[in-house]
Amino acid sequence: MSPGIGMPELLVVLVLALVVVGPQQLPVMMRKVGQMMAQARAMAKDFQNSFEEIGRETELSELRREIEALKDANPVNQIHGELDKATRGAQDDDIRALKMKHVEKSQAEAEAAKAEKQAALESKTPESDAQADAAASDDAAETAERAEPAPAKPADEIKGR
Repeated sequence: MSPGIGMPELLVVLVLALVVVGPQQLPVMMRKVGQMMAQARAMAKDFQNSFEEIGRETELSELRREIEALKDANPVNQIHGELDKATRGAQDDDIRALKMKHVEKSQAEAEAAKAEKQAALESKTPESDAQADAAASDDAAETAERAEPAPAKPADEIKGR
């Protein structure tokens, strides 16, 4: 019962209800009052249950956050992440090394081709070079003989006076 309402107060309320309502309607009225009290209690219980449910959901969400934080702080996951980084770094290093080998191979091939050209140029016999020089000088002499001598100009004309 509620505090402040004892047995004497209930007897006074019961006597007043008997006088006001009458003896025939009193059981019907008491039944309706009981139903209303049951509905009020059910509503109060639902209200209390909804608050408890909200509290449980809040606690669960906090627990979920804590669990996620623990999962993130898990040293095994951190080590796994570090190993993944190291693996990617090693793969990148391998790729760089392969690219460098390819570049070095291309440079070596280019140098070999250049050396072959140089060797081919140097392998020409000096006799053939001498013959080519002689032929070139003969051609130069023939063209010089065919050319007419240039008329001599006075020095004043050359200087533009």
